[in-house]
Formats: sequence, C-alpha cells, structure tokens
Amino acid sequence: MLFRAINDEDFSNIASIQMLTDYDGSEYSLLYLKGWDFFNYKSMQIAEEDGVIYLRFKPHDKFNEDGVRDGYIYLPPLCVIEKIKYAYGKIEDFCRADGQNMYVMSTPQEYVDILGDSYEYVLNQDYAEYLYDPQSLITYAGKKLHSKRNHVNNFIKAYRPNEEGGTVFRSYTADDKDKVLAFINGWEESKEFDDKDFDEMANDEISVISLALQFVGKYDNYFADVIEYQGKIIGFSLGEITPSKVGITHIEKGDINYDGVYSYLCQAFAQKHFGQVRVINRQEDMGLEGLRKSKQSYHPIGFCQKYVVKKACK
Repeated sequence: MLFRAINDEDFSNIASIQMLTDYDGSEYSLLYLKGWDFFNYKSMQIAEEDGVIYLRFKPHDKFNEDGVRDGYIYLPPLCVIEKIKYAYGKIEDFCRADGQNMYVMSTPQEYVDILGDSYEYVLNQDYAEYLYDPQSLITYAGKKLHSKRNHVNNFIKAYRPNEEGGTVFRSYTADDKDKVLAFINGWEESKEFDDKDFDEMANDEISVISLALQFVGKYDNYFADVIEYQGKIIGFSLGEITPSKVGITHIEKGDINYDGVYSYLCQAFAQKHFGQVRVINRQEDMGLEGLRKSKQSYHPIGFCQKYVVKKACK
C-alpha cells in the first residue's frame, strides 16, 4: 500500500468513510487541514486500504518537535470503530517500514480505550475540543444557562433584532467580504477577553478566515452569518457540518461594545444551522484562560480529547 499526495477531490471519499463514524473531532475538516500552517497541506499524503483512510504529513518547520522532525505525523485513521485496532496496527507497520517512530496525533479517548496498553499515550488538555448538546445552545434552557438567556434578552431589548433600525442576523454574502475582514482586523480592540498570547495568534487567523470565506458558497457544508447594526458588522460566525453529523463553529467574533452579542450570536447560529447535528464542537481553548472561561460558560457536555499515540519503531 502506497501513500500519495492528497488533493481536494479526495475529500468526497473521506466524507463517505467519515459518514460511517461518530468521530467528533475537527481534524478531517478541509478548512482545518488547508488553513493552518501546522498541517503543511502540500506535504500531506493519503492512503486507503480495507475501508480505512490514512492521512500523514510533515509539519511546517516552525512546528517540528523533537522526535518528529524527520518523520511523519499521522492523523487518527478514519474507519468504523470495529477496525480501529487494526488501523493503528497498520500505521505501526507503515512507520516500521519507513524506519520512523510512530506518532499519531489527536486520538480520542474511545480509541485509546480500544488500543489498551499497546502504545504510549500523551494527553494535552489545552487542545481538547469542547462538545455541547445542540438543544442546550439552541434554547439556553435550564439554570446553568440562565445568564446566557439574560444576555440575549438584554441584547434584544437594546438592539431590537429584525425591527426597523435594529440589528439584522443574516447569511454572509460575498459582498460582505471587505467589511468582515475589516471587522476581524479590528476585533482585538473589542474582544471578549484579554490575553496577550491570544493577540499573537490572532494575526495567523486572518489567513484562515480568508480561506474560510472562499469555502462559503463553494461547499454546501460550510456557512457563515453576520450580525449587522446600522450598516456596521458587529458579529460574525462561520462553521460547518461534518459527514459524521458534528456541527463545528470554526470562527466566532463579536464586538463587546454591544452587550450580549456573543450569547446572541452563539444561539442564533445554533438555531439556524445545528438543529439536526449529533453534537456541537466549539474547538479548543489552547490553554488560554480567557478563552477557557468563555467556553466553559456555555457548559460543555464533554470533550473530544487529543491524545498523541507513540511507539518506537526504528
């Protein structure tokens, strides 16, 4: 079995396999793989055997780690759960044949439970992706989300959505591109939390957002919305629905000069797009305290854990 360079056309086949799984992570998102430098998409390779899809890549030089620099990083194999142990064994075989140590990133907890003590596991909680009950974000029902309901009510009272002269929550169009990018560029002046480490990462995000805007309208499973008030964009969100029926919120930005904008945007986006998904994935907090508090305030029901599976094979 030979690996070859991946191309965009492969994602229809990836989707057909992912549809058979309950994989909750975002690793197989085209935006995730093409947008972030870490994945070094031009180096990515794909192989398929016995109903299992394998992806591997050599990370961009600025992300290389000791023990990985000269070898490939593998994504979790994509297959039905019954083949997981077999698939990791095949990756081990590939690595041994290449004379490289085995390194599989973003392995979820349920895979680790199946693999048992065959490998070494390293967990980085900072990159666990937050998972939410769709109905919880659609309704904000219950005591735990009482404050979110209050924020939404305050926003509605102050900015009168869908009334004359009030805010409009609507689908993004190509005509909005310049306004959206200007809003994102100025977002650091009005973000929901203050963290200088996040400021450094925000600049890298602009290129990902530009790519994401190209996906809206091009792919049916990508969509974006804006909140507009008196001709000004004050909120923007972009997401996708994976073949495994996970609703992912990739981007969510709001101008906190408008009280309640984040709570309103999160709920409106979920109501519009995520009524039929199994779970909502709102991504990781990257170890940033402000982002962690924000994500925890919506009361996740769990996490998509990110274990590295390692084994010396050379």
